[in-house]
Amino acid sequence: MFDTFKRIEINDQRKLLQCNECKRQTIHMLEARCTGDWSYEHPVGGHISGGSHFSLFRCGACDAVCFEKDVWDSEAIEHDEQGNIHTLHDYEQFPPPSSADFSFDTAHVPHALSELIDEMMYALAGGKFNLATIGLRLVIEFIVNDKKAAGRSLLSKIDDLKLNDHIDEDQRLLLHKIRVKGNKGAHEGISMNKMEMVAGMSIVALLLEKLYNGPARHADAIQKAQRAFKDE
Repeated sequence: MFDTFKRIEINDQRKLLQCNECKRQTIHMLEARCTGDWSYEHPVGGHISGGSHFSLFRCGACDAVCFEKDVWDSEAIEHDEQGNIHTLHDYEQFPPPSSADFSFDTAHVPHALSELIDEMMYALAGGKFNLATIGLRLVIEFIVNDKKAAGRSLLSKIDDLKLNDHIDEDQRLLLHKIRVKGNKGAHEGISMNKMEMVAGMSIVALLLEKLYNGPARHADAIQKAQRAFKDE
């Protein structure tokens, strides 16, 4: 809960943000901002404080509007090479910025999976390739777990998708490449490049079509046809 919350005067701030309409990064103008601050005395950690900026930005190229939340607190800090302390800020943009390089059909996928895909695309659009690499691996892990693939590891679960004819051999091998790349991203900080990410996402899109979107459209078409012919 905030101790104070107020609207602050608009300045001439301009910021480079990903525009979902332009499908690229453009200069956005700040149109409105509110700020909330909080603080409390921790029984062990002492005085802790933080706050949030809630900002409305307008794209300078197409006038599309997006919302940005900027959160910080006194516990989230880092030191630079000179030993100076800097507060870390956590930024979120709404709606999540989409990448111009790829788009997923998530019409019939579970909500939690759709959110995970959005986070991955947010990282990719922001040029955070290591986070996007790890996110792509997490998307695959969610799918195999959601479909209850057999095995104790992601490796064996991917193989089980092949055994159950959910994927072909080429897809199996490519999913393993994504798995290995994701492991390197998580443990060694080695990310995929953009071309690899887009290629990997195309393989995941095939999974979404085979396991979620295709069956849902099939069931919907059958139900509509049954209702249409019910009197004959």
